[in-house]
Amino acid sequence: MQNQVKRSSQHVYDYVIIGSGLSGLAIAAALNKETSNILLVDSADTFGGHNRSLMTPFGPVNNGIRTMPSTELSHKAIAFLEMLMMTNVQPQEIDCPPVTFDSGALKPFVGFGENPPAFYDELSYFFSPKQLKFHIEPHEWTQLLFNHYSGDFSPRSYVTKFHGADGVIKSTTINGQKQINALNFIYCGPVKSLHLLLPEDGLSYRARQKMSKSEYWTAVCLDILHQGKVTDSEAVHVLNGTTQDEIGPCAGKFLPSVEVNDQALQYSQWISFVNDEDAEDTENVGHLLKKMKRQIKRAYPNALDNIKSERILVVPSFGGNGDIKLSANQSLPAYPNLWVGSSQMHTQKNLLGALLQAEMITSALGCNPLGVQVDTGQMASESESETQA
Repeated sequence: MQNQVKRSSQHVYDYVIIGSGLSGLAIAAALNKETSNILLVDSADTFGGHNRSLMTPFGPVNNGIRTMPSTELSHKAIAFLEMLMMTNVQPQEIDCPPVTFDSGALKPFVGFGENPPAFYDELSYFFSPKQLKFHIEPHEWTQLLFNHYSGDFSPRSYVTKFHGADGVIKSTTINGQKQINALNFIYCGPVKSLHLLLPEDGLSYRARQKMSKSEYWTAVCLDILHQGKVTDSEAVHVLNGTTQDEIGPCAGKFLPSVEVNDQALQYSQWISFVNDEDAEDTENVGHLLKKMKRQIKRAYPNALDNIKSERILVVPSFGGNGDIKLSANQSLPAYPNLWVGSSQMHTQKNLLGALLQAEMITSALGCNPLGVQVDTGQMASESESETQA
């Protein structure tokens, strides 16, 4: 792994960025145009977060289902990303309204009626009738962003506390023992954990109570390598079954089938959500996975015959709304040199939210490579219109 450099304990970074997922890497690449005195910190042993590559018998694929709706905001986000990567991802709009299985056939998905799942806001990200298809996939974005980053990188590093004085954050503790000093800090980790890391005066008592009552969602992802081609459909499938229960629906899609050693293989990727607290009981996750498989088999009776492999990915605090009041420039009011770059802070979700939150912060820091200004009023309007069932 490149960019690992030993520094003096007295060294002061211009920026420390916590989290090397899509938003953290985008911010790092933008700031790197102004300074290389940056430290990128991640608890994993590599960069990329949930958007790193997954190797399969027919090559790398995204680490779970990755889509992006075709909207004006999406095109702005992609322009921002392309400028950072200095590469054109060649987005192509495809018309593929989501489908569901009902009365023995696949039909257009028109919503959940009066019974939307509790995690509707997370799942509805995948419902856009027009999607962007990329020549360069999201799992490649993080590698390209990292290629344009020349600062320091510290993997296997957990931030365990921020330390403040004189109204600013002065340092952070890594792995409970090492102290890192910086002029500015950008937090791109799970918002749920932030109140535990801040000094006592970082959030008011009311704000801490509000955060403790906020609902966060664990993503449960199921990737299946099918022997034989299952379908030619590019549409997102929204599957739920005919009976209402405490376990919600799932969304998924099939990648194009490929020939490997004269054998047709097809990969499908599925996602659903469960409340963080419920996810702590592995039985709840197991029940959800069983329901996902039942619904896939219901729609495609032969899809689960002779499975070559399957992979389960459980991501705590993947979704939810970052219930923290930030300043207009996305910094913490109590500590104006601590910005929150987590995608959960944005009204948009998933890939789009990560890129737009990164763009807002880099713009506030004066290093936006495009000078693109996101209209937050328009942003809220589009968010509301896109999440109607």
